[in-house]
Amino acid sequence: MQFKLVFKPRTTTGKKTEIQIECYFSRKYKYIGTGVFIEPVYWDDKKSLATTKHPQYATVNKLLKDKVSDLEKANYKCTESGNVFDFNALKNISTGKDKQTFCDFITNELKKEPELGYKSIVKYKYNIEIIRGILGEITTDKITEKEIEKLNVEFHKQYADSTVARLHIFTQKYLKQAIKLRVIRNNPYDFVKLQKFKAEPKGTMHTMAELDALANIKDLEYTQGMIRDRYLFSCYTGLRISDNLALLKTHLTDTPDGYVVNLHTIKGYGHDLIHPLGLMFDGRPDVIARRWMAAHGEETLFPAVSRTYISTVLIALAALAKPKIDKHLTFHVARHTCASLLADISQNPYLIMNILGHSDIKTSMTYIHASPENTKKQFRILSDWKEKAR
Repeated sequence: MQFKLVFKPRTTTGKKTEIQIECYFSRKYKYIGTGVFIEPVYWDDKKSLATTKHPQYATVNKLLKDKVSDLEKANYKCTESGNVFDFNALKNISTGKDKQTFCDFITNELKKEPELGYKSIVKYKYNIEIIRGILGEITTDKITEKEIEKLNVEFHKQYADSTVARLHIFTQKYLKQAIKLRVIRNNPYDFVKLQKFKAEPKGTMHTMAELDALANIKDLEYTQGMIRDRYLFSCYTGLRISDNLALLKTHLTDTPDGYVVNLHTIKGYGHDLIHPLGLMFDGRPDVIARRWMAAHGEETLFPAVSRTYISTVLIALAALAKPKIDKHLTFHVARHTCASLLADISQNPYLIMNILGHSDIKTSMTYIHASPENTKKQFRILSDWKEKAR
């Protein structure tokens, strides 16, 4: 790309006009403003500089030369690295996009995706804040494999494997966009070996003994105890975090068999969830519901808190529960726990499908996980049946 300072005076003579940089590439021209304005009488077209008649000609000419020099250096640097310095790369420099923080870069790119729904935007902004909390205000061009490795370590400290995979997919998506816009040359993910996402990650479900250990943690603060209870409530009922947060006291009806939850799922599968809390897991979710029904004056069963705060407290609870529990505490694990425990107790896949709110029983089957203890239990039942049959 070639650069040249040009002066195009306005039709009205004597008026100050901005000096522009003419950029020529592939038989096309683009013009970039310099922010320097002078009158036509002070401009020398042959030298493409301000004349000595200008009271500050030395300062003006140095400023103009520096601006052209910056573009020439960027052009040289890009060409040397094997890339083409085209108008996209030029635009990034002229708008300062190459100096944006990575998180601001993602935020600006999100504005170009009008098809995104409200929930997706909220989720993406949450992802951005997670990345910002780890990488800080680093610019996009400074992200290397070291930053990706740092992200990976911190992701795994806080989230389940499935969430880690989602965060990496999100991060890499916008790094690829940065490459397309010539903000960076290479994808740092190409130089990092990350553990591949496993379909059956460690900590897919809790045993009943682990839930008891979590319930027996002593001396918790009010909010910690509340989040522990709402997590256990989802382990016993299979509620997603969205349904857990939206659960109102009016969704619970008191009956002789305990509270019954009647809730239309947030995701909306076309039918309501009916949970007889008093009959589920020896009434444990019913005990939790009654504890919080009268504990505060809000409309929701549990006091309102943010998802971010819930995640933070669950990390702390996981640390307090060690070594009895060596698993991530997430609401996804809670749903798997409910399904697996119901499978062990009832052996009824349709009951699990109804409790989890699935429309397809195949989906429910992916939530069921067999533990060695449960497998042995089933074989003992078969052995007892065999003895009785003789």
